Amino acid sequence: APPASTHGASPIPLAPAPDAQVWDVSNFSLVDGRLVLVGRDEEAPCRSRNRTGSSISESTNLHPAGSRRDPVADERGTRGTGRSTESETSPTSQFSNVKGLLWKRLRERKGRGVPKVETPVVTAPNGERVPSRSGSQESLLPPPSVAELDLTGDNVIVRPVHGSIVGEKFCFQIITGEGSRSFGCTSLAERDRWIENLRRTVQPNKDNCERLELALSLWVYEARDLPPRRRLRCHLHLDGTLFARTTAKVAGPDGELFWGELFQLAALPPTRALTLALCRDDHPGQLVASITVPLTELAAARQPLERWYPLSCPGEGERVPSVRVRGRYREVRVLPIVRYKELAEFITFHYRELCARLEPTIAVRHKEELAGALVRVLQSTGKAKSFLIDLGVAELDRFDDREALIFRENTLATKAIDE
Repeated sequence: APPASTHGASPIPLAPAPDAQVWDVSNFSLVDGRLVLVGRDEEAPCRSRNRTGSSISESTNLHPAGSRRDPVADERGTRGTGRSTESETSPTSQFSNVKGLLWKRLRERKGRGVPKVETPVVTAPNGERVPSRSGSQESLLPPPSVAELDLTGDNVIVRPVHGSIVGEKFCFQIITGEGSRSFGCTSLAERDRWIENLRRTVQPNKDNCERLELALSLWVYEARDLPPRRRLRCHLHLDGTLFARTTAKVAGPDGELFWGELFQLAALPPTRALTLALCRDDHPGQLVASITVPLTELAAARQPLERWYPLSCPGEGERVPSVRVRGRYREVRVLPIVRYKELAEFITFHYRELCARLEPTIAVRHKEELAGALVRVLQSTGKAKSFLIDLGVAELDRFDDREALIFRENTLATKAIDE
């Protein structure tokens, strides 16, 4: 089994359990350090999800018990809320004059503290039990602990969640002293915006503090010498906690299996070991083979480390399974933002000269990393658009006689546009 955490057992999981309940973030608003449920669809704040994607499977409906909803209507509602997310979740709208209205709605919700009435049910022609339209809907309302989440306490953690765990692509998790809760968004940009706003609510002085950011990038390519014709997943554990898992695929008659999936795990807790565990899809708790890799091994190399890892099996066999992965573990020490002032000014006013000097001297892999860093810095200073235009014009001038090569070579311009 995966090793136990080396940092001691915690009553609150660092990662949500597989198939954990996911709340629709469009029904919540951030008010005075609290995440408040104020959505119009009060009877169904959970997300109804049809799981698809490279690392997501097994369709599941996660509406609260007792509510049966039309999947087509849910899909239309999800699309509608997705379009209005930009305005609903912006900091201006969250902290404007609607604050009083939000608190009023919350007080009205809490004022409904009457005993729940059992919803009458009727029997459909096909034998299904469906709620009666004339029955009370009080039983469908979420409990007060769900309607409001306090973010002002100590040790509040806000982190992204991999879609293979909860079955949805753009999710994040809030861990407090009372437990953990997962929220789903409609896009990556919306999720990142919510995470940033919530982290600044938890730690308003974040930019002025030194901190350590931990991230793991891991390609899970393939495995060989596996039990043939078995449907298997590769589970990624960090100090015994499941953080991601691959798609379930069937091993071939020769025991080979290819995934080719990339996992970007950011905002990780302090971790020492990565465990790769092959498990049967029909029996997730049944371990086929596993290997534990110290993260110091992946952090020592400046470039991602790729190799075959032999796996240890519970039983004895003639062939020892192995898995090929490529990963990099990064520990980035972030200084207070004032320490980066001179660097940001230099990049903002001298990026043309900087790129012209570095372009012919650095390798392609360094160009990609440099271009990504420049885009992020200049995006924060409001110069990203000018930066891309200037690099594009320089690209046109350089390949004036060879138009077929424009934006087709591994240059800083193409890498920056990709970023």
